[in-house]
Amino acid sequence: MVNFHTKPPYESSPWLMLPSHYQPEEHHHNITKHSRFFLNVSTNQVHRCDLPETLIKRPCGFSADWLILLDDQNSSLTLLNAFTGHQVDNLPQLPRNGTVHKATLSSDPLCNPRGYKVLAIFREKRNLICYEDGNQEGTILQGYGNHYDDVVASANKELLALNELGRLVLCDYCGFSLKHSERALPMFFDGGKVYLLLSFSGTSYVFRHKSYDDNLRRFEVYYYREKKWHYIRNLGHNHSVAACDVPGYRPNCIYHIGDEEGEVDNSGVFSLKDGEAERLQWFMPSATVLRFHYSFGSMETNSITQ
Repeated sequence: MVNFHTKPPYESSPWLMLPSHYQPEEHHHNITKHSRFFLNVSTNQVHRCDLPETLIKRPCGFSADWLILLDDQNSSLTLLNAFTGHQVDNLPQLPRNGTVHKATLSSDPLCNPRGYKVLAIFREKRNLICYEDGNQEGTILQGYGNHYDDVVASANKELLALNELGRLVLCDYCGFSLKHSERALPMFFDGGKVYLLLSFSGTSYVFRHKSYDDNLRRFEVYYYREKKWHYIRNLGHNHSVAACDVPGYRPNCIYHIGDEEGEVDNSGVFSLKDGEAERLQWFMPSATVLRFHYSFGSMETNSITQ
């Protein structure tokens, strides 16, 4: 799920980037090989954007309105703002023999062109690597440990990383100065991937994924307080999407998709209240497709209603 804070002025709700093979049959005449689609989960509208960069580069993150794309062939990252067309493609090459599992930005490169940082989960051991503008190469953060599952940036530009045991660290990297502080001690979670979410109020949450034989995902939720994770059963109003404001969406539930490109079949909804999980159909027949193209500083939109 991606949450655009500077999307077109008529849009304010989160969008979901759909798999590359998703192509609405009703609008096949408008589709090019560069087309990618985004689903507005609040309005159930599908938006089309031509992104030729995604043909040869793999999305590995979305942050501050920028797609973070990885070119596996030359081990390089590109930052792309899909709504303005701006790109940053002069990042140094990553060390070879590794891939990026997820990446995030500390701030918008357009607003802070000399002060933004890129933090990524890197290589098989899922180490952290950080890049700061002006550096000739990225720096692997050796003192931070490994087996990280998630990285996020807070509203005040702090970079946070969470490993599979629940260890939460604040990454403070500036030039050649490297510091890290442990925000939460490991919880020794007994398996399952963990996800880090920062709510609108600034509270940190861990969503721990647990698998069952029916392939439906269940989750345990913990919130951060006083360097510890505390188990909870009720999210209250601390949602990444304010479900109470979205018609048809249920409060105190987790809506999710698969981690890898194309894992739409793993979409589901999990209720924290009763512990029930069910599959989720994202693409409704009544969806509206909005197509747009960008130019620097402006955007045009056309609506096509089925």
